[in-house]
This record gives sequence, structure tokens and C-alpha cells, in this order.
Amino acid sequence: MAILIIADKGFHKLYRSFSSKDHQVFECTPRESEKSIKTWQADLILLDCGADVGNGVHLLKDIKVRYPGIPVIFLTDVGAEDAVLRAFKSGARDFFRKPVNLFELQETVDGILSARKSTRENRRPFKTEGIHKTGLLKKLISSQPAHLIHVINYIEDNLSTPISLDILSEKAGVSKYHFSRLFKDHIGMSPMKFLLSRRITRAKELLKREDTHISTVASSVGFNDLSSFTVQFKKFAGMTPIKFKLSKRKSKKNFQKSNKTIKNSKIFIDKK
Repeated sequence: MAILIIADKGFHKLYRSFSSKDHQVFECTPRESEKSIKTWQADLILLDCGADVGNGVHLLKDIKVRYPGIPVIFLTDVGAEDAVLRAFKSGARDFFRKPVNLFELQETVDGILSARKSTRENRRPFKTEGIHKTGLLKKLISSQPAHLIHVINYIEDNLSTPISLDILSEKAGVSKYHFSRLFKDHIGMSPMKFLLSRRITRAKELLKREDTHISTVASSVGFNDLSSFTVQFKKFAGMTPIKFKLSKRKSKKNFQKSNKTIKNSKIFIDKK
């Protein structure tokens, strides 16, 4: 399957870790996007607009008009709620604020491509799997210390419980200082920041469900204080949990409406 990265040339190298035997990664600038989408027959588009949200949203709208069946992940340096809402309203499948967490982005990419293997969709919700099952971590397993992978899997399996640096370094079997330095060298961020990013990622998945309450989600990902959860969620996702939940609900309704329109059109054509 083909992933097309639309970004200024200076950002292309950031996304080259997505290349694997299961899919190929192609790169182009915003000016080359129309020709590149046709040439590479993209199954997924990563649109990185940098700080220029206006032009990014304009290009996103154009892509969704021309190619409504291709999901688009929108990336930008700007994390304001207005930017997030504009992206979702314009048809973005997901939104990431830079600097991007490559683990979370890889997980989202894998989930979308997995869904597209069985069906074509506009903005259909999907269920992601644990980080220990993603392609990016499989690469780490073959080249990184086993005790580091053990710690990451421990984090993934215990997001709802209190986790401290002491606990993680004990799991790794090294001192806190050595563990923190080792973790940051291999993963690109501190252990506690990684833990927080994984909790927010899990919270996003839970908030997509119709039957979940924000307080329940906060508790299930290790937050005892709802206000603290809201602050941290907004820092990572660019909007509050309630705004995120409402945006996903609206996205789902738009998808269902679009599907109904397509189905009715097909019935009309068949009758003719």
C-alpha cells in the first residue's frame, strides 16, 4: 500500500521510518500533490502544513473534493483548537501537532491501512492495537535492548495504574539516571513524557466510543484528577476531551450521511 507525504522538502526525512515490506512511502511538496496522488495511487496521505494552517486546510479541502476515498492525516506546528476543528471539518481523518510522536503516528497509520485492506472509506472510525504490535516497535525489538522493550510493554499494559520512574527503572533493571538517559536516546523522549503520550493516545480511542464518559476515560488511563486530565489532553491533542469527543461524533455522522447518499444514488442508478 502507498503512503504519500505532502510536506516541504525539509520535513520529508521525518517520515521515512514508515517504509516497510507492507507499504511504500512517497514524498512530494504541496505544489506537486495533485500529480503525485495520481501517480502513486495513494492509499493514505500525510499532509504536513507546518505553521501555515490556512494553506494546509485549503489543500486538504481540495484533496477531499477530488479524492474523497483517501484518508488524510493532518499535521501542523499549530495546536490551537481552531486549527484542529478546521482540519476535522475539512475532512481530516486525524490530527497531529508537531513535534509529532512517531509511535502514535505509526499506530494511527497502521490502523487506517489495516482498515483499507478490507474496505474503502472516507472517514470511517477504526480500532487501533497496542503499541507492542505496531511496525515501529517491531523494528525496535530487532535492534534495541530487550529490557527497554519490556518496559514499553509494561507501560502499555498498565496505563490505568500509577507508574513512576522508580517502577520503570526497576523493570529495566538499571538505575533511574541510566534508564532515563537510555530511554531518551532510543525513543527520543523521556520515559514519563512517553507514558503521558500513551495515556492520551489510549484516551483518544476510548473517547471515540459513544458510551464513554470523560471522567471514566480519565480514570481508565491513570488520571485521578479530571482537570489535570483535561489540561494534559489539550496539550497533546490540541483541544479539550469534550471538544475531541464532539468532533469525532460529528465526523461519524458526516460519514454515515455520505454513505447514505452514495447508497441512494446507487439504488437510483440501478433502477434506471
